[in-house]
Amino acid sequence: MRARRAAGVHRRELAAAVGSKSQAIVAGWETEKTFPPGEKLPTVAAVVRVDIDVLFPREGPCDLADLRCDAGYTQYAAAEEVGISKYGLSRAERGERRLDDAWIGPLAQLYGVKKDQLLAAQRLAFGEAVPAPSSADLPALTLKLRAQVAGRPESESSPDLIAAGVNQEAGAEIIRGDQVDALLRGMPADRVFAGTQAARAIAITGLASYFGVSELHFDDHAESRVLDDLRYLASRYNIALAARGGEGGVSPAMIAVLSDLLNREQTDLSAPRRGRGPA
Repeated sequence: MRARRAAGVHRRELAAAVGSKSQAIVAGWETEKTFPPGEKLPTVAAVVRVDIDVLFPREGPCDLADLRCDAGYTQYAAAEEVGISKYGLSRAERGERRLDDAWIGPLAQLYGVKKDQLLAAQRLAFGEAVPAPSSADLPALTLKLRAQVAGRPESESSPDLIAAGVNQEAGAEIIRGDQVDALLRGMPADRVFAGTQAARAIAITGLASYFGVSELHFDDHAESRVLDDLRYLASRYNIALAARGGEGGVSPAMIAVLSDLLNREQTDLSAPRRGRGPA
């Protein structure tokens, strides 16, 4: 409901998008009386302009039915599209009989995944263990955010409470609990914020302020931001950023500017502060 209202979409419009003439179906979803059919989830997410994995978080890896639904197909439509047996697809999804080898490539292409992802989903459908992604596969922001959350009491570490704290400090709603949850689960920030760089940057600034760390600590584009700042200084002081002669490195003029700025900051920090004292 929050997502639909934020997108300015009426229940009637969302119902029409999923092929229903009655908005009562949407009301049922929003009051948690019913749940959208799996193959309708991509359409719902697209209409309210929220990433499907943010709007409908999945616990654990995908099985065959998940891949099909994420691609927006019913069993019948997927089988028809690829020219295979609906009965065979249904049995594979229920973990009763594996897909024919000839179906693997066409189904993977239809679902927009690689063959090894489809095979991993099939193993899951048959109850076989699928290795969880290692921490090396997770975004840097996820790992850093998890580290910050781990250092807090459990009562203060839920995604909704973190989002509420960030928004309170910012004085505006800049991040939602489901977005914090998606970041913690390992979704890339660009997907969480639908590719909107401004929203992403504002949210990272808010998270950094909430946890009391530098923005660069959370920003996986930190190197690019630092280089942009250096280019700005080079333009402002009308100096070269890089050294001449093709040897690389920072130009002597830029080093001098940075040294001057650092000295000024150190002087400001060490200056005695005047305040109220005893009379």
